[in-house]
Order: sequence, then C-alpha cells, then structure tokens
Amino acid sequence: MKNIIIAAGGTGGHINAALSLGEYAKSQGYNIVFFSGKRHLDYKLFENEDVLHIDAKPLRTKNPVKLFINITLNIITFIKLYFEIIKINPVFVIGCGGYVCGPTLLAAWLNFKKVFVVEQNAIAGLTNKLLSKISEKNFVAFKNTKGIEKNVFVSGNPIRSEIKYQEIIKPQNNINILVFGGSLGASQINDIVLRYAKEKKDNVHIRHQVGKDNIKKIDIDNYEQLEYLDNIAEDYAWANIIISRAGASTVTELELIQKPVIFIPYPNAVDNHQEYNAKSMQETSNFCVHILNQKLNSDNLYSELIKAIDDIVSSEKYLPSEVKKPINANEVIIKEIQKICMV
Repeated sequence: MKNIIIAAGGTGGHINAALSLGEYAKSQGYNIVFFSGKRHLDYKLFENEDVLHIDAKPLRTKNPVKLFINITLNIITFIKLYFEIIKINPVFVIGCGGYVCGPTLLAAWLNFKKVFVVEQNAIAGLTNKLLSKISEKNFVAFKNTKGIEKNVFVSGNPIRSEIKYQEIIKPQNNINILVFGGSLGASQINDIVLRYAKEKKDNVHIRHQVGKDNIKKIDIDNYEQLEYLDNIAEDYAWANIIISRAGASTVTELELIQKPVIFIPYPNAVDNHQEYNAKSMQETSNFCVHILNQKLNSDNLYSELIKAIDDIVSSEKYLPSEVKKPINANEVIIKEIQKICMV
C-alpha cells in the first residue's frame, strides 16, 4: 500500500480538511500518516488516526528573541522530520495549514518528494505563502486568493463526507439558531449570544458551542451550551439560522448547507482573512448572508445581531433562490495530484 503524509494543525478548519482528504485518499487505496502539532485540537481530532505529533512553532512574531527561539526549535523539528520522511517514504505530501506544514513540506521537498499546498482562506497565511514556492500545485478555495500566484488550481475546500445538503423546510413554529465561534469558542460571540438568549422570544431555540472551559451553569429555557459540536451534520440539519465566525472550512460547509447565516469574522485574524472569506461567499451566495462588523463594541454588535436575525425572520429568508450542486474538493485534489505524481 502506498503511503502519503497529510500535515495540518492548530485549528479545526485545518484539521478537518486534512481528515476529509485522508478519508477520501484511503478510499483510493492509500495509507495515510498525519503530521500534526501539540495543541488541544491536534490531539482531540486526530486521536483515532495514525498521527505523529511534532513541535512546530510560528514565525510570525515581532519579538526577535521569540523568533530566534522558534526558528531554532523548527530547525530541530525539521531534522527529525527529514529522517522520519525517509522512513515513511511517502509518494507525496499534502499540507492543509498550520505551523506544522512548514518543516514537514520543506523536509519532504528536500527528500525529493512532491509536495502540495491546500489553502483554505481567501488570503494565504505566511506558511503557505512560502510553501507555495516549492509546491507542485497550490489548491485554493477562492478564485482570487491573495498571496499565492504560482501553480494555482481552484479546487474548493475539502469538507467532511457526513456534511451534505438537505432539503430546507421553513420553520412553522420554533426557530432554531445554531451558534459557534470556531473550534475553541469565541468570547465576543458568546457574550452577545448569551445576552440575546436572556431576551429572546419563547419560540426561539438556541444551540450554542462556547468552546473549551467556557461552559457555564445558565438556567434559560430553550438554550443549550456545548463545548464542541461533535455531531455538526446533525446540528446543521437542526438549524434554521446559523451564527458563526468565518473560517475557511466553516464558510465552505455553510456554502453547501445553504441556510441563512450571520457571520461575525474573528477581529484578530491574520490579514483579516475571515472577513475576506465571508465577503467572497456573500458575493456568490444564493441564500441570505449577513456580515457584521466584528470591530464594533459589544452593545453595537449586539444591536447589529438583533437586526440581522429580525431581517431573516420577518422576511422568511430561509430558502436559497436555487440549490447549488457542490464540488467534491477531495476528489478533485486527489485526482489532480495523481495526474502529476502518476500514482
């Protein structure tokens, strides 16, 4: 059986893209070895996989001492990975995002292995900008992805097979609102949604993913807090309205689900890429998409949230104008790589 390495770490978006690609690649007869980091989600989401956890560090910092330390640690990690890749002998290596992709893809490239980058955001991060120079093909989700100019292939984003479009039915009585702020939660979203939960109408039900260590004992009717959305496909099916950040994988999943969404992009995202992700989707969407100004103070952001929810409910904007057929990015990416690698 032919081995391939898929590297990803740090966020649920990067990791779920890697898991999704790995799932499809397995169905094509490959043996998958995942390379990831040592953060909470790196362990949680890869716990049932063949995974090597490595100590990779970020290079985007203004502290020269920290930068020097991180470069040194990455060099040590790189040397270990160089020999690990010789041992595994992959037919190709894919990077799906995160610090771990830097030393992994560089070590593979210096081992004369073909490497590929999957960039999920509308603005490429520093690691992928650098890796795109050595990548055989750079797979992007958005047509006008900034920061990657060489060997670009628009593939869409890999998403999990269990997430599928389901026929949408207008709510008759209760309105279900699904809220999540990324895999680790988001205090900005948590605060205004909790305020809304206390003031909402009786027919509004809220399922709220608040993130690790943010669960609170709150006695509010029809309001549920969760640490992590373990059954996201079921949650999407349940929801009539979705409130979320605008990470690349989330945007891609919601583009497939085609239900009304209210984006609150992460205000501290590198290069403000979440706002670009949301705007790229809004420009091409066939359903209701609101983008709130993430830089507003809590009171003003709360007011904007109320307006967006009221607009959807009062105008009954629950259905897409037409159902779009999704692209299977997993199949597109693996087949394109097979053409290049002849494996």
